[in-house]
Amino acid sequence: MNFTISKSEFYAALQKVIGVVPQKTTISILTCILIDLDGDRLNLTGTDLEISVTTSLTVNASDDGTVAVPARLLSEIVRELPDVPLVIFSESGNKLVIKTEKGEYKISTQPKEDFPKITVEEGSLSFEIQGQLLARMTNKTLFAVSTDELRPALTGINMEILPSELRFVATDGHRLSKIICNNFSSPVDEQRNLIIPTKTLNLLLRNVNDDMVVNVQIGEDHIVYSLENATIYSKLINGTYPNYERVIPNNNDKRLVMDKDLLISTLRRVSIFSSSLTHQVRLIMTPSQVTIRSEDIEFGAEAKEEVPGDFSADWMQIGYNSNYLIDLLRHVDTDEVIFELKDSISAAIVYPSEQTEDEDYLLLLMPIRINEQSREDEGESETA
Repeated sequence: MNFTISKSEFYAALQKVIGVVPQKTTISILTCILIDLDGDRLNLTGTDLEISVTTSLTVNASDDGTVAVPARLLSEIVRELPDVPLVIFSESGNKLVIKTEKGEYKISTQPKEDFPKITVEEGSLSFEIQGQLLARMTNKTLFAVSTDELRPALTGINMEILPSELRFVATDGHRLSKIICNNFSSPVDEQRNLIIPTKTLNLLLRNVNDDMVVNVQIGEDHIVYSLENATIYSKLINGTYPNYERVIPNNNDKRLVMDKDLLISTLRRVSIFSSSLTHQVRLIMTPSQVTIRSEDIEFGAEAKEEVPGDFSADWMQIGYNSNYLIDLLRHVDTDEVIFELKDSISAAIVYPSEQTEDEDYLLLLMPIRINEQSREDEGESETA
């Protein structure tokens, strides 16, 4: 193997693959990236046995070959090199050599025969989707995925393919995000649900760009994304996704409209004084104003700030985890955000003041139970 490539191009390709390489594994070959040179086509492949990523690029080459190289070591040395042409070649004694004008770096390789054979099965269902739409729907839901391994179905995004629409849903039990694309050329006559692992989607975001058309193939237990210069193969998460529709309330009769950026900045200030365990903030709403409060009893700290808000009822209070609320608000694109509320113990529906064309985006946030405080008590604390 012998080829020349710029440092920046090689490092960018490594970053698209290295995310799949497991941090801890008893199978040492899985810590490697397989580098395969065929003509002027260089393929980099990584896998953890559940997910596989292959990215391709064109290089100046003289000799074909294949080597398995420790991924972290390779990535670290390439990252630290100056942005100059790299001459990379294999030599006898199982070494990969990276050579620059002023330096030479040798890395021991592992037997290429030990690297798992990646066989991409033909999917029973396929469709094409714009990279921009796929990335948008992923980014709008990925933040709400659960990290609880005891509930594996919630550790991925639930993709629902319907005859006339495509849905992405994610929830961790505290918050929920649902985005619907209404202008979708569906390949199905009846609904098909599948749960895609978070790791797969993060790798997809590294490899996709807005101008791409992505081919998606779905098998019985796997999904394959075919991009211009990359292929991502992933097992699907086994299990049934919970019936999320039943937790979305349809009788929230109170409406709050606020400036999103002002609300985020206020929450960031006030939440500094909240409990480090609960991160609780209290929103007290009146027709034209929202008071945001927090307190940390352990350290005797408290904060209060008043901001404008258009509330459809006379008075109401509710408590939230400020981290969850801020995170949720950051995924709203519009200047104003709308809350639909019922009472202090019911989930809030949150959505942008104006939906993007051919899209329905909805967020849900569960409240934190607070010590009930009447309007009169609130007034007394104001005058105290």
